[in-house]
Amino acid sequence: MKRGTKLPDREQILKRMWQLANAGAGDAVRLACFPQEEWSGLDGLDLDALTEFKRGSNGVIELKFADRARLLERLLDAADHSGEEQVDRFLQAMEERGE
Repeated sequence: MKRGTKLPDREQILKRMWQLANAGAGDAVRLACFPQEEWSGLDGLDLDALTEFKRGSNGVIELKFADRARLLERLLDAADHSGEEQVDRFLQAMEERGE
């Protein structure tokens, strides 16, 4: 971490976990379909949930994504340990905002 960089607060971390738990895989699949020479034109893809991308010399492509179940489990655990009402309100607000 860079010196002087402020750590995210609890709400920011929960928000990021929620985003990852709901992130789509479509852009990662799209990335896998393009040859590497054309990747420069793929700016703006949402690859947040993608944790690993491998393209073997034999053409096999392997994509790994964030474990959504584990993220949701952690969010539930956070709710159990920090006031369920507060986390429920936060998650409801995220759903209403479409995030």
